[in-house]
Amino acid sequence: MFHARHGVAVEPARLPLPHDLAVRDAARQEANRDRLHWVLDHLPASRPGRPVEILDLGCGGGDLSLLLAERGDRVTGVDLSPSMVERSRRRREGLPADVAARLDFTVGDGQALDGVADGAFDAAAVDQLLDQVGDPVQVLCELHRTLRPGASLVLTVPYGVSEDILRIARAGEAVTGGGGAAARAGEAVARAGEAGARASEAVAGTGEAVTGAGEAVARVGEAVARAGEAGARAGEVQNGPGEPDEDADRRRVFYHGSLRHLVEPLFEIRELTVLRGHLVGVAVRRDEMRGTPGFALSRAETAFLQRERLLHGEIAELRDRCAELAGRAGALAAAGEDLLGHNAALRAEATRLGQRVTQLEGRLAEYREVIARLRRSRAWRLITAYRRLRYPSTRGIGGKRPIVITGSATTADTPRPALPARAESSTPTPAAPKK
Repeated sequence: MFHARHGVAVEPARLPLPHDLAVRDAARQEANRDRLHWVLDHLPASRPGRPVEILDLGCGGGDLSLLLAERGDRVTGVDLSPSMVERSRRRREGLPADVAARLDFTVGDGQALDGVADGAFDAAAVDQLLDQVGDPVQVLCELHRTLRPGASLVLTVPYGVSEDILRIARAGEAVTGGGGAAARAGEAVARAGEAGARASEAVAGTGEAVTGAGEAVARVGEAVARAGEAGARAGEVQNGPGEPDEDADRRRVFYHGSLRHLVEPLFEIRELTVLRGHLVGVAVRRDEMRGTPGFALSRAETAFLQRERLLHGEIAELRDRCAELAGRAGALAAAGEDLLGHNAALRAEATRLGQRVTQLEGRLAEYREVIARLRRSRAWRLITAYRRLRYPSTRGIGGKRPIVITGSATTADTPRPALPARAESSTPTPAAPKK
């Protein structure tokens, strides 16, 4: 990479990032990593005997400052939050002595860098700050004062309507009444854009049209600011005291034209592109101001903002629908697994019962075979013949032999059938003839 300030080739740095980056998920972590490395690659690097003084305005937890110091630059990190500055200082204590000596963190407001001398820095990094501060013009004026002539300014801002802004609005609607204010502000954005369009069409080609459009887009900016403030209050309520939301101060929406309109009067933009949902750019300090800096959306950007908000709303609805369908699919899958488990249990029980039936059928076949062998044996035949001789005239109804119930009684206890009585006669029985 060729740096315009020093005119020397600088190898892009690929240093490992600290593990405690304030990110919400893996996708945002990767986006933050790419953005920080882009900023790191586009800042001038120190050379032997020529250290570079860099201002990290809005340093936060000190991620970029630590990477710059490890590279060999002298870095001054400034942040409005005392807790973030204290965190950066604690992280500095764990660094080698030579790296820690090149780091300095202080509490300060980017809109009033009173303790910084004029022309004190060779470069400045402003990462995700211009969309949050109350007066970005004053911040750029302070940067113009504290940077040397020809110094580099590397800046990043979220591009367009980001997920963070919509998430803040949804959080405000769910937690407090701030979401309602954000929604009303969104409606004011649409009305302001329509008013600007009507004003421009009514008096097109005149200076009054330009003035009316400027006032309309100014009202758009104020409405967006109110929406961001309402979302910020909702984020504070949602996260609780002491846990600020890193996106809760989002105040304005940036596109290419609005960022150029803000920066170009004080800094000449050399590069401006979109990276992972952010506008990233490199600018060089102008010796003299050209025009008046200010934040304003053009008519095309206002219309695009409205379309983008509608598209984000549709995307959010589709995501909610997908989440609902995914939940239902998960419930059905769980029910299917339960049914499969129950079916498997029933199959196992059926298999066990089938095995039991097979076992009982085998035993029944064995018993039948034993009975068949007994009936074919001589003892069985003798017992049957004995019973027939023992009870020759004992017949049941229909000529069938009655069922004999065996018990504890012996054969001697079984009553014998009575013999028929003989008839008595007075006639003597004739004697048998003699031979």
